[in-house]
Amino acid sequence: MEHWTNIQNKITANIHQSNLPKFSISLDLTPRPNSSALNVDRSLISMDNLYSSNKHIGQSFSGFDNISITDRKYSDPEFLPIPESITQDNERTSLDDLQYGTYVTRWLRPEQIRWSKEAQQYSLSVFNQPHSKDINQGRLGDCWFVSALSLIAEIPQILYKVMITKQYNPVGLYKIRLCNRGIWQVVTIDDMLPVTETNSLVFTRSQKKQLFASLIEKALAKLHGSYKALESGRCVEGLQTLTGKPCEVFLLHLTDPKKKPNLNHIWTKIIQSKAKGYLMTCLASNNQLNGELFHRMGLELDHAYSIIDARQVGSQRLVRLRNPWGKKELNTSLSDKWSRILNEKFVTSSNNDGVFWMSLEEISSLFSEVTICKISGNEHEVRKTGQFSDFSSKITSAYSLHCPNGGEIDIELFNATDAKYNNRLTNFDIDLFLIVLSSNGSCQAYKHSLDYYTTLSTTVPPGRYIILAGSMSAINYSICSKYTLVVHGDQPFVVNEQPSSYELVCNAFHAVALRANNRKDFEDGVSILTFNDNGGFGFICENKSNRTIRFTTDFQGSINVVSSRKTFHMVDVIPAKTKQLFAFFTRKMLSEDVNIVYQVEYQDVNHIGARNNPPIPSAAFGLHTLKPVH
Repeated sequence: MEHWTNIQNKITANIHQSNLPKFSISLDLTPRPNSSALNVDRSLISMDNLYSSNKHIGQSFSGFDNISITDRKYSDPEFLPIPESITQDNERTSLDDLQYGTYVTRWLRPEQIRWSKEAQQYSLSVFNQPHSKDINQGRLGDCWFVSALSLIAEIPQILYKVMITKQYNPVGLYKIRLCNRGIWQVVTIDDMLPVTETNSLVFTRSQKKQLFASLIEKALAKLHGSYKALESGRCVEGLQTLTGKPCEVFLLHLTDPKKKPNLNHIWTKIIQSKAKGYLMTCLASNNQLNGELFHRMGLELDHAYSIIDARQVGSQRLVRLRNPWGKKELNTSLSDKWSRILNEKFVTSSNNDGVFWMSLEEISSLFSEVTICKISGNEHEVRKTGQFSDFSSKITSAYSLHCPNGGEIDIELFNATDAKYNNRLTNFDIDLFLIVLSSNGSCQAYKHSLDYYTTLSTTVPPGRYIILAGSMSAINYSICSKYTLVVHGDQPFVVNEQPSSYELVCNAFHAVALRANNRKDFEDGVSILTFNDNGGFGFICENKSNRTIRFTTDFQGSINVVSSRKTFHMVDVIPAKTKQLFAFFTRKMLSEDVNIVYQVEYQDVNHIGARNNPPIPSAAFGLHTLKPVH
């Protein structure tokens, strides 16, 4: 007797990943609530004492055997004042490169730079009571970084960690600490800065002759190979780089036009984050709107803005934004009446300083995402490094997690790089997943995405857990790059590497399927279980009967996915009282839609023969191991 199920009704998933397109599949999805934010104490130390501290100044000049001193000035031999440090292109053939070449005519020391008239009354300094309004973005599309820097400018305990050298150094040597894909790195630079024909700074600058913004930007350019390498990015990357703290991204435009984002939930997150001192940014973008509309509204398309305040006036929810350029504000004559009222009533700053109010409804239409960075003064964290592997051996990325007090846990997984310079313009995104298992083997949390990183937030009761971190790209494309795993918590915890096995990998993905609870049962003891997250789709057959079943599955017609089985048509024999993950499909292209359709046929068999046709690839063996049904 043959049984057929042809499941082709599609729905659109709510994908919680910035800039991800539609993912249509044949099962229901239940959105998971986001965890709450952490507490923060922003009054750890006074600003005056912090910036006058000499605690680390001595460290800034130690440990360098090859320092080049010319005329008593330090010159960085690794990041020279040459065109390649601007464009990272020896031939400089692109229009953008020629444009940068026009802007940058030479490199000068701070004492040689032509500062504004307003700055003439000040002496050169790294810090002079820095304020978010002091920072102005220059002729470089790195608002993702400048927006984040503007947010931390008034938070000493963060800026203190970034700028190791805290006082103006006549020798011109500075040390800056940046978090590069989950790992803190100290970058050493000189203070030669690109200037225009009139000796004015070309890129990011600070008012009052402060150097911190220009120096941090240069350190970041050195880290990534050039200034041009900083062009274009997401708010989350800037906050990760400067704070090393976990971030959450909330989409304001869902890929299914029939669905709307949960603005009530996002507003609650904004208000909670404001109360706890978290950092927030948002990105002006909407593919459904004409770019001319943004221009008329006074907004820059694909531009990051800082969120600096939020208030509710009656039933209206209003958010205060700042343009990192330090100018160009919302055209209030074209905004809603509540924005006009707030901009008239609460604006206490000067005109055209880039600060303005918008209603949450306006923001949800004109901005694509809100990013929240969970800074905290008492957070616990552990950072681990490793290398991704496939599932052909028992070497997988597994860690034991002991949380004696429970609490909120944020786990980040970054695709690292082996190169000396992390070229963020050319580094590819890879398929990443995180699974947290409880001591009883159940799935506590699961996250999957195609990106340079993924982050998972969960609240756990006291106990012991296992973290499984991996990449399906190791199976699909044999990409076994290095990674960084970062675990943050509001309570003490312990993370250690632990041995892994085929059984652990297999059990983890079956636990994910049980947690998803998307099951199709048949009367004869046969079931199909499916699970998905951000373009990753798993398909499991469960045979509780006393018979041996042959399954034929056909995924032809699925779009923009790659199979762990290297095929879209499979025939598998499932013995009695066993189950198997047939295939795991992952997104092929981040910029394209995903669509999963499948047809299944199964029947009783007396002779097993070949159990898997085609055979399971060796790289995916642990993923597709046969597992008993209890």
